[in-house]
Amino acid sequence: MYKSNSQTEYRLELRQKILDTATREFRTKGIKAVKMDDIANLLSVSKRTVYEIYDNKEQLLMESVKAEHNSYNCHIEEFVTKNNPNVMEIILEFYRLRMRSLTGINPLYFTELQRYPEVVNWLETNRKEKDCDAKEFFDRGIKEGYFRDDVNYELITKMGGGTMDYIMRNQLYKQYDIKEIFRDVIMLFIRGFCTLKGIGELERLLKEMK
Repeated sequence: MYKSNSQTEYRLELRQKILDTATREFRTKGIKAVKMDDIANLLSVSKRTVYEIYDNKEQLLMESVKAEHNSYNCHIEEFVTKNNPNVMEIILEFYRLRMRSLTGINPLYFTELQRYPEVVNWLETNRKEKDCDAKEFFDRGIKEGYFRDDVNYELITKMGGGTMDYIMRNQLYKQYDIKEIFRDVIMLFIRGFCTLKGIGELERLLKEMK
């Protein structure tokens, strides 16, 4: 029994190590450049062992993308629970997370991600599910006085998604730094539906970040 438990723990730990290593390699080198052999060599295990845990690179990539999204969600949920923040503080915490995750990322990662249909479909489904949560968030922002009450937020949500689609489809991250795009496009977009109170709070929080 002890031996069986030890083996299970080892496999779980190895599965996580493979995922962490692959995620780092995908994001810094691009997806195409990373082979299953490379991951095995970095972890000093056989390629067969890697394939016993992950059937192929696309499955590994999918798990990597899901893990990143789950990490964001868990962090924000914990942040909200511990700090009872207003909507502007939640936006800035998400912004901090995005800036941190985009540091050192290879633009090839975004280009090559589009070549994996299952991953792209999952991302699209995930985004649509988040659109439902967005309505509740915007309603809260209006009640707190940070968001304008004369805006069609369903349209705003679709426009925000469309903007990111345009950025990715036209590979603007090759021409501009992805952190610059996120800062200049997204933050400008947010200012547009904020009240004067919201803009003031946004500016205050941005100054605190610097």
